[in-house]
Amino acid sequence: MATLKCSSPSEKKSGAFTDTLVLAVPQEGFAEDTVLINQYHQFASSYLFMDAEKAMFYAKFVLRLSQKHQWAKGKVLAYNLLSTYYLLDGSYDILRGLSNETIMLSRQLHMPFYTAHAQRFLAESYGEYRQWDSARVNYNRAISTFKALGADSSQAMCLENLANSFREKKLYDESMPYYDEAYALFDKIESDWGRATVLQSKGYLHVLQKQYAPAEKYFDQSLALFTRIQNRYGQVNVLNDIANNYCLQGQFDKGIATSTAALDSSVLYHSVQQTNWALLSLSRAYKGKGMHDKALDYMEKVIFNRRMVHTDNVQREYTMYQLTYENERKDSEIQEKAIETQRLQTSIFATVSILVLILAIILWLNNKKLRRKNAEIHEAMIQGQTIERKRVAAELHDNLGGTLASLNWYLYGIDKSLLPPEEQKIYQSVHQMVGAAYRELRSLSHNLMPQELEEHGLVIALERLVSQMNENKNIEFVFNSRLHNRVQSRIEVELYSIILELTTNIIKHSGSTKASISLYESMKNIYVIVSDNGSGVVEPMRQGMGLKNIKNRVSGLRGRLTIHSEAQTGIKVEIEIPKPAA
Repeated sequence: MATLKCSSPSEKKSGAFTDTLVLAVPQEGFAEDTVLINQYHQFASSYLFMDAEKAMFYAKFVLRLSQKHQWAKGKVLAYNLLSTYYLLDGSYDILRGLSNETIMLSRQLHMPFYTAHAQRFLAESYGEYRQWDSARVNYNRAISTFKALGADSSQAMCLENLANSFREKKLYDESMPYYDEAYALFDKIESDWGRATVLQSKGYLHVLQKQYAPAEKYFDQSLALFTRIQNRYGQVNVLNDIANNYCLQGQFDKGIATSTAALDSSVLYHSVQQTNWALLSLSRAYKGKGMHDKALDYMEKVIFNRRMVHTDNVQREYTMYQLTYENERKDSEIQEKAIETQRLQTSIFATVSILVLILAIILWLNNKKLRRKNAEIHEAMIQGQTIERKRVAAELHDNLGGTLASLNWYLYGIDKSLLPPEEQKIYQSVHQMVGAAYRELRSLSHNLMPQELEEHGLVIALERLVSQMNENKNIEFVFNSRLHNRVQSRIEVELYSIILELTTNIIKHSGSTKASISLYESMKNIYVIVSDNGSGVVEPMRQGMGLKNIKNRVSGLRGRLTIHSEAQTGIKVEIEIPKPAA
């Protein structure tokens, strides 16, 4: 597991923390609230590595009071705290959105230190999804800024993160110089916290190389440093790494003891992610000892926690989009008040001719703003549909997928050698059916909102879809594309859904052996042609919802749909979609 860090690590003794929550009753006025904001920011920073719940408690008040006064600097402080928490919690999708918001706002305020940290958080998010080039670019930008500012601790964190990215790519030799450089910087400023994180990262590098003895040495040194500075998050994180190392070596009793200690510490720190890692190690250790009942109990707890985490992540994503919308709405209200005041002053002092001219200008500006707002609302609706698709896909994968995975686990626990021959055949059939159902579910959840569509566009997503369909071997699909540039996300999503519906109908109803998908464009339009060499009978598709859904989607894009159907020669569907105005 990777070592996670924040922008302002605390190395204070636990006695320096108070367990009494300060009541958040903001006083009237901006000056009083800024005092509270700075006070809550200090509390949240202090608790980041001791108690995640308390850290979030204070961070939310920092954001709430900053939003109350639309104080941009306070928002940046809150975003930095929240980004650190989401990094520690492994919520990388939310971290990416929050990092982009922070970069935009901190640049406007000329706060390069926080811009660099936001770039580091963004790099961590890219690294989690194996987008190494984007991660490296952001790490290097952050390192350059920290170096120019003389922020040695932050620079060392980025160097270690960069080393971790090389480690995850299995470029172990390239990662070591960055680890050594990071350790030297932490050593220069005498940071036990920094030394401990680098030692833990080096230990995990040895785990990946199956060098378990050196790994254990580094982990023990890291744990000793975290214990000395009483850093609760560091302790539980290293304990989970040590437990994993014991399980890999087959030392299951030590793994159980260490995982139990990690589980106890994670409960105190209130980290669902660290709790899950400890539960996974316990399940693996008990399975290694042949105690399958206990292993299954812990695995069921892991699955339950993952479902809870998924629900929390959906709520956090909703809160993130709501936050962005509220910021834009409040900024818009301020602009509208300024325009209204200007309009009133102009109407009093200007002549009739000047007033008419100004009114014309205001009407033009309002019309332009209305078009822009309509575009924003339209984009928000598209984003909402995309989020819902992601949510449904995630629900299918995590909830139903988790149930099928649990059922598969139970089946593995049955000793089929004890069953009569006939029941063994039934057992084997059920096992294969569960596996097939799980694969179908994964395919369905992926097709609802494939990651390639969002990140790389329609052409790449269709190439992946055709590749998957050709694995069937019953129908040969050919994909031709002359679409050179990406189009609006709404058009890409709708066209992908239309093509998916058409190809599904071909597979289910056409009885064909070959099918083709063509995608090309002209100056004004985008064209899609889907054809097959099947029976040419269109009635089954008419009787279902498939064709109706396709017609509705094409109509929503102001397009035209034409179906050519001839017996024994197959069906050809032609779709013409106008390009949106620039």
